[in-house]
Order: sequence, then structure tokens, then C-alpha cells
Amino acid sequence: MNKHYVTQFIKMLNNLEGVMAKAAAHADAKKFDVNNYTTERLFPDMLNFTKQIQITCDSAKFCVAYLSQTTAPKFEDNEKTWTELRERIKKTTDYLKTMIEADYSKFKEAKIAPSWAGGQWLNGEEYFYEMAIPNFYFHSTVAYSLLRKAGLEVGKGDFLGQLNFKK
Repeated sequence: MNKHYVTQFIKMLNNLEGVMAKAAAHADAKKFDVNNYTTERLFPDMLNFTKQIQITCDSAKFCVAYLSQTTAPKFEDNEKTWTELRERIKKTTDYLKTMIEADYSKFKEAKIAPSWAGGQWLNGEEYFYEMAIPNFYFHSTVAYSLLRKAGLEVGKGDFLGQLNFKK
């Protein structure tokens, strides 16, 4: 784990926020309430858009906190509106920016026991590769897919954002 992973979380959250900005503009142009998107689901037994954003943010903030052996800020998971969800992303990226230069030198030895794991744990390297990264991308991809399913015209470029190609 190093600062490049933190900056990648920030980039992907900013890309997601950009897609949400496009969704807000689309809703305005089509004259419907952008908050309709918050309850979108792919299937009835899947979490809605709001929860996908909350988990995406939590995946990034808990990853950097656990692997720097610090404490992540607590977010209440009480967002109800589009604006509140966009603010959640901003709060998360603001926190992540403070963690770019954190000490991740002992991340492999960390013992990560999330509250939902019933006392089970993973070492830092296992947590990072088996849980944090896949979980972050799963929920951000589902959020993106929910907006695409709802009719927002976005593509892979919106998800990936600007790539740092060299000449």
C-alpha cells in the first residue's frame, strides 16, 4: 500500500462525482427530480444507489485508515438527497487527501477485523487485495451501472476518467 493507491481512490471518487453531476444536468434537462436516482436498484434484492455511494466511500476511507493504523472519520449514513451524496464523496476525498502521505510502511502486518466480520480478521495485505480494492470497484461500478440503466448517457471514459498517457 502506498500513496498511489490513495490518489487512485480519489481519482475514481472524483470520476463518480462527475457522473453524478452529469446525472443532475440530465435530470434538469428532462425536467425530473434527480433524487429519483437515489432509490435505483439493479434487482430488488440489491442495495440502492444511495447505499452504493456510501459503501464506495467507506471502502476507500476504511482502507487507508486500517492500513495506516489510524481511525477513519465516522459518517452517519443518513444521506437522503443527491446533494448529500455528492457531499459524502467530497468529505471522503477531503479525508483521503489528508492521508496521501500517511505511514503505510507496516500495512502488511496490520490485523484488520471489521466489525461485521464476527471477530475474524485478515492481515493488511490480504485485506487490501482481497477486500478493499474489489469492494471499492464493485460498489462504484454498480453505482455507475445504476445511472446507465436509468438512461444516463455515459461511457467507459466517464468511469476511467483522464488517463496519464505519455508522448
